[in-house]
Amino acid sequence: MAIALARPSIIINNTPIQVVPNTTVYTEGKGEQNVRTQSAGGGSVEIVVSENVETNISKVNFSIMPTPENIEAARGWKSNPGANAINIVSGEFNRSITSATLTNDYEVNLGSDTTIDLEFMGAPAV
Repeated sequence: MAIALARPSIIINNTPIQVVPNTTVYTEGKGEQNVRTQSAGGGSVEIVVSENVETNISKVNFSIMPTPENIEAARGWKSNPGANAINIVSGEFNRSITSATLTNDYEVNLGSDTTIDLEFMGAPAV
């Protein structure tokens, strides 16, 4: 039986973060491939694949609740560009993203049913 990874822990700079359930998303940072063709005429076509290394960046998105502690934590991450370390852990599953930067100018939504959405980018996940 397989069990879905539905309750990940987010740890930033060795501090566990309380996140809103079902908001954590990340990319592996393996980048995108460009697929094109070349032809010698006469109906012959060959596929050419190249790697777009500009896209070899991991992204981590999640939401936090608008508490004073979370707002201060976000301010700290924002003032630490390229130096945040993020671990995503769920059971035996573990991904680490180093050199992470909080890239979005996050909106602090104040209210009883609101969240703060965060987006980090960093080195490819390992």
